Amino acid sequence: MVNAEPRHRPTDHPVAPGFWAKHEWGDIVVALDGTVKSRDALPWAAGLASVTGARIRLVHALTSRESARSLERLHCRRLLRSARRELFGLDPRIAIDSILTDDPIASVLGALSHTADLIVIGGRESGPIRDVLFGRNATRIVEESSCPVLVWRPQHADLTPTSPVVVGVDHSDSCTRAIEAAFWFADALEVPLTALHVGSPHRRPVTNDAELEQIRALEWLGGRLDAAKSMHPTVDVHLHLLDASAEHELRLASATAHLLVVGSRGPGPWTGPFTGSVGQSLVHASGCPILVVR
Repeated sequence: MVNAEPRHRPTDHPVAPGFWAKHEWGDIVVALDGTVKSRDALPWAAGLASVTGARIRLVHALTSRESARSLERLHCRRLLRSARRELFGLDPRIAIDSILTDDPIASVLGALSHTADLIVIGGRESGPIRDVLFGRNATRIVEESSCPVLVWRPQHADLTPTSPVVVGVDHSDSCTRAIEAAFWFADALEVPLTALHVGSPHRRPVTNDAELEQIRALEWLGGRLDAAKSMHPTVDVHLHLLDASAEHELRLASATAHLLVVGSRGPGPWTGPFTGSVGQSLVHASGCPILVVR
């Protein structure tokens, strides 16, 4: 299995403006609920912190039952200490602190997201109703966060150096930032990038020439990536145009990807606010870690 943690390597291209060009990050907030899924995200977060110089803030929210019982509180403190030891073993240079709170996890993460660079939460494959994390729906945590959110899912055991970072492309501003993030991770992981655009079934073609329409669409898609590509020229890029369901195609692509990256909102295939969007569905159904970028 290929190590999915980002690996630092020197680059000779100029630094792009914006968040994804920062030399050092501030905080990566990792929410722990005691499940295997949330602990599985720790090595990934450690690898990212090692590359970016970020501090990791571990957060556990007590349930009402845990809050009322001192023995349960002690168990939760031990959970945080155990996670700190694991991170220290992965890289002793990482700065770590921890937070034990009685407040709802979505509210806590929402507040921390105003100063954090990334929120990391565990996830599980299920439906929006069943996918409850820390007593809250995972999509609510994404909605209430002001920074990008990584919903961790186990990666396929057969990942290879040709397994890509996949980014869904539309016309929105958040997608522009998602493209920048996808290139950053593809460069750090030294893997290809697949840009996937699903055409709207309601869009009327400009001409009756299907081949010309496809050429124009590919030119648009390539142009959409130009700015980020110029900052990461070593990334191998693959363009895909599809006339199908955006949710289906992105979910299918995620099954063999290192990372799926989507914007949080936009006028493209996943329209309107994040709630009710294709992005919301993918948080529950992605076959790999999914990064939602605002």
